[in-house]
Amino acid sequence: MDNKKEKIELGVEILTGIRPTGDLTVANYLGAVLPILKMQEEGKRSVLFVADLHALTTNEPAETKKYCLNVIADYVALGIDPRKTIIYRQSDVAEETTVLMTYLARHISVAELLRTPTLKEKMQTESEEKLKQANALLFMYPVLMAADILLQRSVAVPVGEDQVVHLEITRKLANRFNKKYGDTFPAPALMQRKALRLLSLRGEGKMSKSNPSGAIFLSEDIKSIEKKIKKAETAIEGEMTPRMESHLLLSKSLCQDKNDAKQIDALLVQHKNGEAVMGEFKKLMAKIIISFVEDFQSKRAKITDEQVRAILKDGAVTARKNAAKTLEIMKNRLY
Repeated sequence: MDNKKEKIELGVEILTGIRPTGDLTVANYLGAVLPILKMQEEGKRSVLFVADLHALTTNEPAETKKYCLNVIADYVALGIDPRKTIIYRQSDVAEETTVLMTYLARHISVAELLRTPTLKEKMQTESEEKLKQANALLFMYPVLMAADILLQRSVAVPVGEDQVVHLEITRKLANRFNKKYGDTFPAPALMQRKALRLLSLRGEGKMSKSNPSGAIFLSEDIKSIEKKIKKAETAIEGEMTPRMESHLLLSKSLCQDKNDAKQIDALLVQHKNGEAVMGEFKKLMAKIIISFVEDFQSKRAKITDEQVRAILKDGAVTARKNAAKTLEIMKNRLY
């Protein structure tokens, strides 16, 4: 049989990767976890992997290993169901990923990798000394990402705006390989996630782990959250600012009580009419966020490291099976 005429064997429907880095914020939940929950509810055959190999560009292996267990426990506490979403660790298919990355690297030039926007930006903003110390994994990041996606023969990948170029490289590598050796990899469709612009509570920049005073962490003490919201910058009467819109988005997105939702709308009308209701709004905002965080912390406390290891063990079996099939198909095309 002519290998070039065989059809592509599709793998997982949707694949999402997460980096194991520190505690999650409410912004991480809305931007990264909520989209997976929606796909899970829609019955999509989703796969979630922890990108612990990618994390080695900036973290030590021991540190990354510790974060892996924590981030999976967090995601499960937030509603990711391992019975509906396959969860595995990138390093559990490290050998297969490395093999595929080696073959894919033959189909992209050094010049193309140097033009990758994230690498170009780093080269322009970092000092010469830091660039000299940067490891080669940073340079190979787009090819490693392509290997992750193509190894599972993923049909679609949800990505944020900053990852669109990397997914285009994945599609380019799949098409180049297919053109030369015959249909092997699906060129994964782009599912671009609309970026949620949640601003820091203090008003400077976006809500981020790197700016803890303006962020709300899911693991945070309740009194600390109350203090942060009390100090949060809002807007003067009748004014709608990006900061105020961000607070409204956060409150409405986390709100689980219909009466609280109605009260948000009522306070917004009063605010636009020039009434001084920001104190009342911040109390309601605190109530909504604290209720969400307390619910998360209660569920998170019940999840053990042993449970997470069992989830990852089961996920690794499926990931390895898919990976072995992919490499078998690829080698049949090559040899």
